[in-house]
Amino acid sequence: MGMSKQAAINQEKASSYLARFSSSTLGHFINGDNNQGTSSETFENHTPVDNSLLGKVAAGGAGEVDISAQAARAAFPAWRDLSGNKRQALLHDIADAIEARAEEIAFVESMDTGQPVRFMAAAAKRGAENFRFFADRAPNARDGLSLPAAEHINYTLRQPIGPVCAITPWNTPFMLSTWKIAPALAAGCTVVHKPAKWSPLSAWLLADICAQ
Repeated sequence: MGMSKQAAINQEKASSYLARFSSSTLGHFINGDNNQGTSSETFENHTPVDNSLLGKVAAGGAGEVDISAQAARAAFPAWRDLSGNKRQALLHDIADAIEARAEEIAFVESMDTGQPVRFMAAAAKRGAENFRFFADRAPNARDGLSLPAAEHINYTLRQPIGPVCAITPWNTPFMLSTWKIAPALAAGCTVVHKPAKWSPLSAWLLADICAQ
């Protein structure tokens, strides 16, 4: 298969996967909803590939931070109290869904960051592996240590601290977000994710996968 034909196929796939982002303004994924924010401010998201417009994105500010933090705080008690085995199963479900949508993630992220599809495909699979790795640590996430000595007792307790914030850069954003989000979820924490404004699309895909 010639390179030009493969390039045409890739372009067609990319356009298909990106259609959802060009048809409407990309909002903030908060509490399962597409939240357009407290203001009407938006910014344009252009691909580094050819500087064409991928779509508009709702701008975030202090109001969106507050709403996100409140949603994460409200969800925390139920997630904290879920057994490690159940968190493990759910995180494996997320890994399965990432693998099922790896091609979509790769093409969207390639256009969003300008990096090769083959590299982003490998990064998407690594994202699934990250979720599996930390999923298998969820059942023992709260196991502490007891180190008794003759003069004293020394022990540690591991407890989820509450909502945490994950900030990720523009390069390889999907994989790097799983590196931060998966261990927090495995430990029993909830997460507010702040992706880079230059590559926001795959953050929405991960939120969509988790919601499913």
